Amino acid sequence: MIDLSVIIPAYNESARIGPALDTVLAYLRAQTYAWELIVVDDGSRDATVEVVNQRLANVPQARLVAYQPNRGKGFAVRTGVLAATGQWVVFLDADLSTPPDEIANALRFLGEGHDMVIGSRALPESQIERRPPPYRRLATAIFDLVKHLLVGLWQFSDTQCGFKAHRQSVVRPLYERAVIDRFMFDVEILYLAGRKHLKVHEMPVRWADAAGSKVRFIEGVVNMVRDLVRIRWTHRNV
Repeated sequence: MIDLSVIIPAYNESARIGPALDTVLAYLRAQTYAWELIVVDDGSRDATVEVVNQRLANVPQARLVAYQPNRGKGFAVRTGVLAATGQWVVFLDADLSTPPDEIANALRFLGEGHDMVIGSRALPESQIERRPPPYRRLATAIFDLVKHLLVGLWQFSDTQCGFKAHRQSVVRPLYERAVIDRFMFDVEILYLAGRKHLKVHEMPVRWADAAGSKVRFIEGVVNMVRDLVRIRWTHRNV
């Protein structure tokens, strides 16, 4: 039986996915529980698939799920969650802006009875090593305001950190119902979790901004509003 499934979504990450996998595998190999690592390639157009296959060639607990064309981070994470077999499921960004060491803290909260643990960069205890540039902080402020107005989630200080952990048996039905393929998928899952009265814990994490964000400001704002409206409409009867 697999205890922990770790999912890493990747899109055009050939430059940094190799070292990231080395770091994650070193962490997992040091644990005493059974684990699996699932890398989901979201239609990359560079050498990401080749690099991942090379790094995972001799790791029986790890596998790559790849598809074309690019569908979005939400689709990639959802694909990984639905492929996972562990009782706990964690996903990390490929840039490891939150390091795998935080997995131990998240599993502790899951073991105490929480259904979901979401990493937060906004809590007083969070350790921020490199902050994002001003334009991204502005985009975040706009996003938070629109998000609260459309779907609520006022109780969370940070819904978009790329580190989240779940109890698979409870959260899998949420991912099966989810429809958002891109960056608002975190909001959709938390919105559904609230509708189902799941126990969600927001956890401070170590975090460092990594260059190479895939989000574009104007396009991001437009897509954000569209997806938030879609979340509210699609799940209005949940």
